[in-house]
Amino acid sequence: MGADLPINVSDLDAAHRRALEEMIGRELTPNQRLTLSVSEIATPPSTPKPAQSLDDWTQVYNGLSDDEIDEIDRIIKTRANLTRLVP
Repeated sequence: MGADLPINVSDLDAAHRRALEEMIGRELTPNQRLTLSVSEIATPPSTPKPAQSLDDWTQVYNGLSDDEIDEIDRIIKTRANLTRLVP
């Protein structure tokens, strides 16, 4: 779906004219017409996430030492209690 929108510079109020000038990077004169074009862009297909099973979640800590697991547990409990330091 494409669409063109012609805009006469003389019909613009000062704020809109300045905004368009900043957008295109140059000054506009009253005897000019802008044509804005709107078009669809192709979006890449999304890759579905792999299915997760209970078995996947029971192996979250595999390969971690007891100290690493304790540190993760400490962080989780801190966040669960909503005791983050907020400036």
